[in-house]
Amino acid sequence: MRRAADRFETVQPGITTRHCFSSGAHYDRDNIAFGTLIALDEHVVAPGAGFGWHAHRGVEIISWVLQGTLRHEDSTGRVEHVGLDTAQYQSARSGIEHAERNASDTEALHLLQLVLLGGPATPAYLLGAPPLIVGAGAFTVLRAPGPVELAASSHLHLFLARGTARVAGQTLQAGDSARVREMALSVEAAGEVILWRSGESAAG
Repeated sequence: MRRAADRFETVQPGITTRHCFSSGAHYDRDNIAFGTLIALDEHVVAPGAGFGWHAHRGVEIISWVLQGTLRHEDSTGRVEHVGLDTAQYQSARSGIEHAERNASDTEALHLLQLVLLGGPATPAYLLGAPPLIVGAGAFTVLRAPGPVELAASSHLHLFLARGTARVAGQTLQAGDSARVREMALSVEAAGEVILWRSGESAAG
């Protein structure tokens, strides 16, 4: 279990980011990755603010909006507006540039971004409702109030986006996360749980 208060924090003009893993100046050699997952960042972006043009290579990126609308633009010429209940996936293994901003001048943007090592050899893009099966893993969102049984997988990462949840006998609050290996478990959520599963049983 990793608690919300233990995350690293980066503050820049118009953006506050909380990192579940090492990021930039925040280095922890024991917290670099969990399987292929190398980042899970929670961004709060002020109206009109955002990340200007920047490059990625060798990774896959999944974005999930909790509040507001994300404006995505990339070097393929694509422009998208991503709102609630839609996951955005982009592969940047061979290299991509993109800019991501708050589409609103009046409302804050609150989103999660997962960064994974690997991906297709050529750039790929997908918008869709979870579950999203990409590469050797699955991105899922749980909102069911009753217990949900999860099959064992080589790496299972849970992040509680809001509300509370019970996992392996422990209570999670918003911003808390859990990392589980090779173990089936039951999750009971009164909120929104973000799951990344990788391994042979990721789609199970």
